[in-house]
Amino acid sequence: MFHTKFNHGEEFRVIPSGELSLRAFFSGHDEALGHVAVLLAGRRGARLVNAIRDGLDQRGQMTRRVQRLLIELRRILFLDYAHDDDWDDTSSIAMVEPDDPIVPEICLLADGLDEALHAAGIVRAADERAA
Repeated sequence: MFHTKFNHGEEFRVIPSGELSLRAFFSGHDEALGHVAVLLAGRRGARLVNAIRDGLDQRGQMTRRVQRLLIELRRILFLDYAHDDDWDDTSSIAMVEPDDPIVPEICLLADGLDEALHAAGIVRAADERAA
């Protein structure tokens, strides 16, 4: 028989299980994350989610760029930009009332994304304190 060693190359590196669960979370909640990003950040949120989708569709491990985009999405969902003067005023964040039925859904999505980012090692407790 043949005894030639098979070289997998760079694109066949093993993807960590935390990253796989993050991809599964994003895939399962893709549409809802897109709607919430548009609701809270307007066109900026739509571009962000589309860039994340494109990045997660690539083979192999997640790039640092996609990780930064996911952290940006997390910041939007946690309303980190709600009182930021540098943030674009065209978003609808000011129009969402605290008693709106969508608020609990946004909270659940934010918590789920946060857990998935923690599991993937993208967000750590030390990073949260610095942000």
